[in-house]
Amino acid sequence: MHTICKKGIISLSLALLMIFGAVAGAFRPVSTTAAEDYRKWTQLDGRWINVSMNGTTIGRSGCLITSLSIMAMASGSLDSKALSNLGISNANQFNPGVLANAYSKRGAFSYGGGIASWGTISQIIPSITFVKDAYLKSYTRSGIATEIKSMMDQGMYVIVNVNGHHWVLIEGVIGDKVYMNDPATHSTLMFDQYAIYGGNEYWALKGKNPPAAFKDPNATTTTKIVTTTKKTTTTTTTTTTTTTTTTTTTTDTNTTTSTIVTEPVVTLEAPEEYYYSSDKTADVYTMPSELSESVAQMKNGYVFEISAVSGDYGLIQGENESLGWVQLKDVKKTTAEKKYIAGDINNDMKVDIYDLGLLSEYLKNLKVLPDGITTLSNCEIEAADINCDGKVNEGDVLVYLMLICI
Repeated sequence: MHTICKKGIISLSLALLMIFGAVAGAFRPVSTTAAEDYRKWTQLDGRWINVSMNGTTIGRSGCLITSLSIMAMASGSLDSKALSNLGISNANQFNPGVLANAYSKRGAFSYGGGIASWGTISQIIPSITFVKDAYLKSYTRSGIATEIKSMMDQGMYVIVNVNGHHWVLIEGVIGDKVYMNDPATHSTLMFDQYAIYGGNEYWALKGKNPPAAFKDPNATTTTKIVTTTKKTTTTTTTTTTTTTTTTTTTTDTNTTTSTIVTEPVVTLEAPEEYYYSSDKTADVYTMPSELSESVAQMKNGYVFEISAVSGDYGLIQGENESLGWVQLKDVKKTTAEKKYIAGDINNDMKVDIYDLGLLSEYLKNLKVLPDGITTLSNCEIEAADINCDGKVNEGDVLVYLMLICI
């Protein structure tokens, strides 16, 4: 059972300083260091979920407008004319809410949020061309996959109606697997999420750039790193009044070949929770091999969920997507024999300053650790919700302070 034990004596004044620092930090503006991943946009995002669409909202009916927004970004179609039409100054300000507002200004939604005219997207974003609104001819998975891939190979983006009222943007096709950007879920495989029997309606469009080449994210990968052999010959000639001397030097550089070979990926039925048990730091890799790039550092006590296994590596599952691969030799599964008492994070049958310190550490690291890594297990997080509002935040801190200071 994973428990973060009492790590030394923490004075109440230090705990208060840590806590109030975290509270103050909550009121600072949030900044980002990299552009947002538009592929993760959903119609349920709180920033635009309530944007109006003629009698409805993006949250209720905005799957197609969200798919179009992702397609606009993926195709690099937001040129200066499009930005002007959208009323924004750069592509980083674009999102489904901006596009929906542009449609509304043109009266381009029918009542209930339907798109009244196929050509409106070209009026707003001139680099996007509407090709056709048609129905799939195939009625088998392999046939549907082949039909969609053929259109994408011709430079088209395909948005498919998967169940009569919901639209998803196709990201790529590998064999019989059709990968999607789904505005309603974080699922990526179309056939796993939706019962599709063929004959579905779809939109085909072209943008400034064609769809990018797509690779199966779960494929076994072999990468070779090769240093080529070079032979260098240097000739030096020295001339005097009586002697000419010629010197030739030949240098060989050894050939070095390194190969990254990953084992087949086995996806677990449900993510399982683990914690890192070693006192030494460990890398989280982009591939299940220590020869690949490191994307994060794992430290003692860090908690994470593993959603797939490849050889001796586990894939860390973030809230929205996978973080990377960690070696399994120093990880242990978290277990809890019974539900923790509210407030008793370290499960020592007391609610005290040690629990407050763990909560402070959790809130501080929540802002800096990568998505998928935390400092508390699920049962500990549940216990930290001492005010029972379904969230762990500064509101729980205040309850702890009141209990401890009494």
